Amino acid sequence: MKTIDFGIARIAHVVWESELEELVQQRRKTVHLTSHEDCELGLWLHGEGIRELYHLSPIRQLVEIHERFHRAALHLLSIYATGTPEQIEHEMHLVRSLSRDIVYFITEAELDYLEHKPLEDFSTHPFKTMIHRLFNIHIPGHEDTKPYGILEVSHARLMHLRWSRQLLKAFQHWGRDAVLEPSEACFVGIWVRDVGNRNGQHEALIRTLDDKHQRFHQRAEETIRLLRRKNFRRSEEAYQEVVLLGREVLYLLTRIEMAFLQSGEVTKPVNLFGH
Repeated sequence: MKTIDFGIARIAHVVWESELEELVQQRRKTVHLTSHEDCELGLWLHGEGIRELYHLSPIRQLVEIHERFHRAALHLLSIYATGTPEQIEHEMHLVRSLSRDIVYFITEAELDYLEHKPLEDFSTHPFKTMIHRLFNIHIPGHEDTKPYGILEVSHARLMHLRWSRQLLKAFQHWGRDAVLEPSEACFVGIWVRDVGNRNGQHEALIRTLDDKHQRFHQRAEETIRLLRRKNFRRSEEAYQEVVLLGREVLYLLTRIEMAFLQSGEVTKPVNLFGH
């Protein structure tokens, strides 16, 4: 059975979803829809390559969400020729939402895997760079060097999720111990400023990421303020928006990663798993 790593599975999924979006916007005439077991992500999820990771909760959730995504995509294609614009947009909204869930659960599984994978399994220098930065582990002989393109995008994505998890813990403790840094000071914000200043090719996409990321921080700060005031109803509403914005940030970072690949700026997605 064919196996692929998380990075390739994530990019392959977003590429296919982008093609579906182009069809709806009438920039593409046809889209070939495979079953949830036969697309690239499905081949990995239902193949031999998943066995060592199936104990991870995000993987089990991913299997369910991925199947729902394909059902929604199939229904969208079935009404595309005859449905009203409102019906088509409604179905496309569901497809987009499920797609962001897929990217989220893949990233959750990546982070869980990294946090439990023995350090000696990361033998090449760029992977050591990520582990060194992500977990602040000293690696003998390691020297931090210039950014590694797509590796830096993956690093930003994983750091965002890691920080989001810490934020959730703060929410659960009524925000008492929460320390919220401004959006421009966290790793994603620094990455956006760095890449945005030297990469005009993807300016619009990076600008969208910057907007969503700033709103994520703003709503997180509001959630903490409301929790400290014991305004639980409004804090729950704000928190739900934090969740959606956080997933949008992960998705947009993947879209940027895809854009880097398609423009030839990097050669392939990062393979952290050796599959």
